[in-house]
Amino acid sequence: MYLKTKQLGNKGEAFFESLISDYAIVHKIDGSKDVGLDFICEWVFGESPTQLLFGAQVKSTASKNMKIETKNKISRLNGLHEYGGNSKHDFVKTKTSTYWSGFDFPVFLFFIDFTEKETRCYYRRYTSLLHKIDEPQKILPFYLVNEGNNFLAFAPNKEGEGGFCRDLYIDHVRCQHKKGLLTGIDPKNLGLTKHYKQDVLYKGVYEKYKLQIRKTFEEYKKFHELGLF
Repeated sequence: MYLKTKQLGNKGEAFFESLISDYAIVHKIDGSKDVGLDFICEWVFGESPTQLLFGAQVKSTASKNMKIETKNKISRLNGLHEYGGNSKHDFVKTKTSTYWSGFDFPVFLFFIDFTEKETRCYYRRYTSLLHKIDEPQKILPFYLVNEGNNFLAFAPNKEGEGGFCRDLYIDHVRCQHKKGLLTGIDPKNLGLTKHYKQDVLYKGVYEKYKLQIRKTFEEYKKFHELGLF
């Protein structure tokens, strides 16, 4: 039996894969081995794979009862339409988010809405929750990341800034800081040619991870005192 829910899920995953394929190498996880992620993706800028991995779980709906709440504003951070979080539904189970917290790369929920004439794809960031920076009960916003069949890797009409790529980069930096590292991939290699640099600390992010970075510094200091480098 090919259940309607399975048909809808497959349709949503196919739409997501088609949508993002201009910007990522998409590796589908076999359904029998899916324990919390549908895809592992590698970001691509132009024709260059970047070695920046991220995870994606895809949820789909054709029910108006599951629609994302009314649009609030344009996000000042990524330049995308920001929508209020939907508190009526648990999009990610606790055991799933616990599993995600073990990865050292960003993980996103993508929500495919088939209820409109034009299919909509939203995403929600989870890194700050997985790192226990935000409170578990915080309702995270969604961002609309497509215009028809175009994936908004960057903010509309602003090539090189904002968009999903901005959030992917910042969450990558968060993952680096959590490991005690200061920097990661050069944002220019991802396509972020404006506002972001590899050799700077972003205060709003760095402040949340000072203890992990300090721990790394102290470990290096011990080796230096031993004359090992």
